[in-house]
Amino acid sequence: MTLQVTVQKATNLPNVDRFGKSDPFCVLLLQGHKEKTKVIDDNLDPVWDENFEFQVAGGLSPAEVLKIEVYDHELVGRNRILGTLDLQLREVVQKGRMSVNTSLRSASGELVPQAKLQLELVYTAPPSTGGGGGGGGGGGGATTAAAN
Repeated sequence: MTLQVTVQKATNLPNVDRFGKSDPFCVLLLQGHKEKTKVIDDNLDPVWDENFEFQVAGGLSPAEVLKIEVYDHELVGRNRILGTLDLQLREVVQKGRMSVNTSLRSASGELVPQAKLQLELVYTAPPSTGGGGGGGGGGGGATTAAAN
């Protein structure tokens, strides 16, 4: 049971650097696991095209959320937040695949419509939900009950 996330790119990120442009990277958080993209220096439209695989014990529920935070990398001091995304995983759990190109939110929660993040997600569900041999037999019983 895995969730594969491809962080493709961001566009129109805010520039928070005094000199040059922001140096963005993403942090992905799911079920206590954390992954990070590489830092793209001096770029408000970074292209990462990085793949991450989350092992999800027991599978994902449609209510699960993948949290993504986009930061400006700082050599001195704390990294500054450029935007966040709390991505509901309902669609990828139901369909197995999901493409996302959506606006980020500021640290205060306000929508930043021009700043967008593009992702691709693929979910491999647990075998038991795939309707294997046992599932097919159960389905037949449900069909008979529905026909009566």
